[in-house]
Amino acid sequence: MGKIILILLFLFGAALYFPQTRPAIVNTLEPILRPVVNPALRWQTRNEMNRIARELGGMHRRGEDLPAPGDGFQYWVGRTFQGGSSQDGWGNSYILRAWPDSLGIVSKGPDQELDTSDDLFISQSLERPGRNRR
Repeated sequence: MGKIILILLFLFGAALYFPQTRPAIVNTLEPILRPVVNPALRWQTRNEMNRIARELGGMHRRGEDLPAPGDGFQYWVGRTFQGGSSQDGWGNSYILRAWPDSLGIVSKGPDQELDTSDDLFISQSLERPGRNRR
């Protein structure tokens, strides 16, 4: 019995690892396994958001144009992070927020609504190109 449970947990973890399978798992099992699923999805979503923010920061340092918030950002994420990483763990598209000196990547979080307390947010400061660090 213990081996069966271990195998099921392994399969569940493997399914959560692949972004394209997450929404189906979440919609099916989320009400039952919410205490286990949401922390795992938060962790995975934060990792993906950090990858996106690092890539955008690198583009800025190289002097490349950053994608515009909205459709331009969605297109760029889908093209750059293939395999489903263009969506958070709950199946929503990431959102780009931009300011003159920084940018932010937003996930709507488990409630799938923007600007609520469970949203996930990662920021990336943007240095001016050519500026010397001290």
